[in-house]
Amino acid sequence: MSKIKRYAGISLFLAFSSTMYYWTGRDPLIFSEIVATSIFSDSMIQPRSSYTFILEPSVDLISPPARWTSVTFVKSACANEGRRKAIRDTWAGIKSFRDARFITIFIVGQSNEDGIVSRVRGEHDRYGDILLLDLLDTAEHVPEKNIASMQWAGEHLPKSWIFSSTDDDMSLHVPNFASYIDNIIAKTSLHANSIESSTINLPIMCIYSYKQSDSPARDQNSKWYMPEQLYSPTYWPPYCRGGWYSMPVNLTANLFRISRRMRHLPLDDVWITGLMRIKYLMEISQDEDYLVNGMLDAAPLSMRSDWILYHNIFEPVSRVIVSHIWGNIADRSVDVEHNLRLKWKEWSRSFPDRQ
Repeated sequence: MSKIKRYAGISLFLAFSSTMYYWTGRDPLIFSEIVATSIFSDSMIQPRSSYTFILEPSVDLISPPARWTSVTFVKSACANEGRRKAIRDTWAGIKSFRDARFITIFIVGQSNEDGIVSRVRGEHDRYGDILLLDLLDTAEHVPEKNIASMQWAGEHLPKSWIFSSTDDDMSLHVPNFASYIDNIIAKTSLHANSIESSTINLPIMCIYSYKQSDSPARDQNSKWYMPEQLYSPTYWPPYCRGGWYSMPVNLTANLFRISRRMRHLPLDDVWITGLMRIKYLMEISQDEDYLVNGMLDAAPLSMRSDWILYHNIFEPVSRVIVSHIWGNIADRSVDVEHNLRLKWKEWSRSFPDRQ
């Protein structure tokens, strides 16, 4: 086979894989299967306590004027100051683009190691972008970072602003993100009187990975193990992978409210964007298909297969919104700071003029 034919075949495979849904030939997930699970029940007699914060960012709620405002909460380990610096120097350095405003906040936990928290305090004094949670910075508390950031956003930010959750090994193509949000707002604005009323009704947007039919891990050795006693259906409901997802702050506040009575699930992405989403939709709809599938939008490239996502394949600059540097995987040794800067240098060559 010639090189040209071989490369053409690979390109065709990648193009198909990047857009295909995760269809498995199964029947649609039955709504009653979800509500029967113990995770889904209101198991808390008293609402779970709110989180407390040691350091909080200062956010200008007035200026500069913007068509819409995006606030990204980056889950970052307390000791990952180098990653935070690389993010500030790259995609978080863009504060405004095409009259849209961008704010980045790093949510970190406490540390028992000498000097680390004091360095975080010094970092916050310099940049003012740290949300320090009064919990130890451990792997089991990562889901609580998400919920805590949702609490803080709901309490301090306008309901029409856009909340995003991501990790400190993700790179954002700001112009493509802005274009995607503009397109979603345009669709919503057909039934709205203003951009503000459009953004407040935006769906949950799966920026990194949209999972239509994902199976719970039943292997007890898996990092994502889920026992059948806790969740018995064969499939999770549709949800956004935790690499990056976005939603209006109004929805963030409602999901946090719902989370306070739901049983805790360590898989925060499916818990928040799958199960909590469905529980919220039950308050406003009776359509069972909408309850399972509604209020989710799959961003460009978010339906790529796991293998393609893992190898960062098929990320054309014209369409990519986020790229995973893969710095939090045990079997990978990655210089995240270097690769964040490298990815930004690669992308920024094609950027239009910034504001």
